[in-house]
Amino acid sequence: MKSLTWWYRVTGVVYVLLGLSWLPVVAMATVSQKIPDFDGAPGGTAVTGFADWMLVFSLDLLVLGAFLLVGSRRPMAWLPLLWLTIALGVVRGIADDVYMIARGYPPLPFLGFIILHAAIIAWGVLAWRGVPRRTGARLSPR
Repeated sequence: MKSLTWWYRVTGVVYVLLGLSWLPVVAMATVSQKIPDFDGAPGGTAVTGFADWMLVFSLDLLVLGAFLLVGSRRPMAWLPLLWLTIALGVVRGIADDVYMIARGYPPLPFLGFIILHAAIIAWGVLAWRGVPRRTGARLSPR
């Protein structure tokens, strides 16, 4: 159970840090690294829309991270959050990163995030599998 508790804690901190890094005030300073040749005019519709998207994405990551930290106190009661985080890691993480690479964005940062998401997913599944089974205990989503 300790591994599951630590998975919630570490993954929660990772998502909070990622959320902070996508706050528009932080992320706009590195937009040229995230999107080479970004040609939006300062203050224009493209830049404003991108900053708005970054805020929503940032809040999404911050909320998930906060819930993971809260869930770390009672990991068995929060198992649906483990499966949600794993599903988001597959779809919004790995699949999205593969899509971005296929679209021509620089592959190195996305490969790093694929490794991060794969590690979070693998550790989550292994931690869940390591929880002692008790008669009547629900360990999987139904």
